[in-house]
Amino acid sequence: MPTSRVSSIAILIALFVLALAGCAGASTPTPSTTATSQPAVEPAATEPVAAQPEPTATEAAAEEPAAEATPAPDPTALASDPTTTPAPSEPTATPVQELSLAQSLAAAFTALPTASGEVILVTGQVLDTSGSPLPGAAVEFWQTDANGVYDHPGDSGTGGRDRGFQFYGTATAGADGRYVFRTVQPGYYEPRPRHIHVKVKLDGRELLTTQFYFAEDEPSLSGEGVFAQAGGLGDLLILSVADTVEMNGSAVDVLASDLVIDTGSGGTQTATPSQAEGPYYPVVAVEQFDNDLAAVP
Repeated sequence: MPTSRVSSIAILIALFVLALAGCAGASTPTPSTTATSQPAVEPAATEPVAAQPEPTATEAAAEEPAAEATPAPDPTALASDPTTTPAPSEPTATPVQELSLAQSLAAAFTALPTASGEVILVTGQVLDTSGSPLPGAAVEFWQTDANGVYDHPGDSGTGGRDRGFQFYGTATAGADGRYVFRTVQPGYYEPRPRHIHVKVKLDGRELLTTQFYFAEDEPSLSGEGVFAQAGGLGDLLILSVADTVEMNGSAVDVLASDLVIDTGSGGTQTATPSQAEGPYYPVVAVEQFDNDLAAVP
């Protein structure tokens, strides 16, 4: 082989070895003695951050995500879903409490009493002896005031009578024959016990004249001449307390007695016994006065 070619090959081999050595040196870095103790670059000084202003209520509301709208309930679903609580029902009306007979009778008297004395209600039914009512019958009352004085020219004390008391009046029996008066307990008209005079008229005919008495006076009634006219039927003339009702803030006794008239129609009920009219039948048209003796208009 020529010497020049051998030299060329040797040069190429030397260059190849040098190239390999250079590549190996570049891939292996030389460790630095200061790499772990001090950063190569100083960090820049941190500048203070300016305080941000608080957002306004409008800005805050604008920044917050809008809440999703709740869909309206489907009324048909409320009706069909058994787990859904039903809407409250309409409140039921409070039942009207039915008035007792005494309360109904008392409610008819709306004026405040003007008379002195203990106010009472006197009621009952006007019946025939078969027990049938006599509607339209006129029941008349007349009596003394609470001091035992009549409104009558024959009474010597009439000038001092209670001007707030009516002394007489008329009640018309209803469809059931019921009558009612508001009056006061009469005073004693010596020597007689307390009493109320009564007449019953129907279609212009006088059917009965009698008197009512009070249970508190029973011990003295047996020997009283007028009461004795009733014979063994005197108990039918004594007013009994049937109820008590409030009127104008006071408790008022409701006294009761039926008036049974013998009209000739037969029947088994005992007719109310008659009593004397007495000397003080009113000198006025009694039918023109109402059934509220306790109040004077």
